[in-house]
Amino acid sequence: MRSLPLPTFTAETVFRESISRVQDPDLKDRLERCIPEINQDTRDYNNKAATAKLHLVQRKTHVNGNVTQKEMEAVYTGRMAKKNGPGRSFYERLRYQTVDGKCPLCGQLPVKTLDHYLAKTDYPSLAVSPTNLIPACSDCNKTKNATFPTRSEEETLHPYFDNIENEQWLYARVMQTAPPSLSYFINPPAGASPLLASRVSYHFELYQLNVLYSSEAGSEFRNIAFQMKKLHRVGGPGAVRQQLLERAESSLHENLNSWKSAMFQALANDIWYQTTGVLL
Repeated sequence: MRSLPLPTFTAETVFRESISRVQDPDLKDRLERCIPEINQDTRDYNNKAATAKLHLVQRKTHVNGNVTQKEMEAVYTGRMAKKNGPGRSFYERLRYQTVDGKCPLCGQLPVKTLDHYLAKTDYPSLAVSPTNLIPACSDCNKTKNATFPTRSEEETLHPYFDNIENEQWLYARVMQTAPPSLSYFINPPAGASPLLASRVSYHFELYQLNVLYSSEAGSEFRNIAFQMKKLHRVGGPGAVRQQLLERAESSLHENLNSWKSAMFQALANDIWYQTTGVLL
């Protein structure tokens, strides 16, 4: 759930470069005649994305009346995303712009591809529009698949248009299991709009982030087990809590909404873990 700066290049620039090697004169002419519609649809997309109204974008089967969805999809898959394709440089620039190479949708797994926020199968005029192309990990890309929103509340967070990084939304609760485990949840900050709260929760559920973050936390529990037991043995629950508070402070300073921030915050506030769970 990380934000990204808006791409600095236009849909027309990407499209023209991607079709620059088309040899068929008829196809080349038909594709070039799509440019005004691509520009208009991209402007409309950007305006709607900024106000959570992308569910109002009309689905299409053709662009400019005579270029099919499959022909437009081929521009992306065969001419932009394909290695050595004429538009590949734009694909690379979009794919490798993230923090530490991690997926902005989950904030954890490595970016492997570009995900169409609105699927190219249903919105062919947006197939190579930069603001419709989100760097994503394989899991997030497959989980979302070709879903499309039917209302504002079903619009997942858009890295180019949404930014929730300045307030904490992600929290965790300690589960009294052996070994200890965590369950993650969304708790909107005071003053958050009901619509944004719904969208963040929908994003969290759609991408199954509780499953991902709980799994990552399980590994981290094992990583810290030796140190926490040693601290408990030497200084008791108080020493454990102090270490957890320091880790929470450091993690929250880096990212208010990372699974690790929520993990150490929850552990620092949980007496059961500090007294009993740490020994399991």
